[in-house]
Amino acid sequence: MKKYTINQIIFATITGLALSWLVYQSTVQPPYEAQRQIEEGIVKKANEILIKSLMLPSNLEIIDPVNVDKDVGKTYISPKGEEWQVSGYYRRNATDEWHPWLMNLDKDKSLTGLSMQDSSNLFSKEVLENSMITIRSID
Repeated sequence: MKKYTINQIIFATITGLALSWLVYQSTVQPPYEAQRQIEEGIVKKANEILIKSLMLPSNLEIIDPVNVDKDVGKTYISPKGEEWQVSGYYRRNATDEWHPWLMNLDKDKSLTGLSMQDSSNLFSKEVLENSMITIRSID
């Protein structure tokens, strides 16, 4: 039977632990990264829908689950079966207050409901009459 030196034992142990850690990381990370990419795509689509459906300016400031500002408030993205719920805050400019919003999207990333808090007199008649949009007025 061959006797190993202390250096060989230390080298083998460190190499074994390093390889185990790399295999573990390669197994765990891809699903998380794939889920993160899906969520980022959903949030990007939600931001586009928010701007388009409310006819807001494109230079709107948005806080969402990807662009998180802890001073404003909590934001969420959560799957609801095959549907998604996304929440966030927006404001038109630096002097405007932050307005909370909650959006429901179906599995095709289409709007099924949008609720928010803002001044209703700032929106067009078309937006106010849209049955999928609920504006809780702060007037």
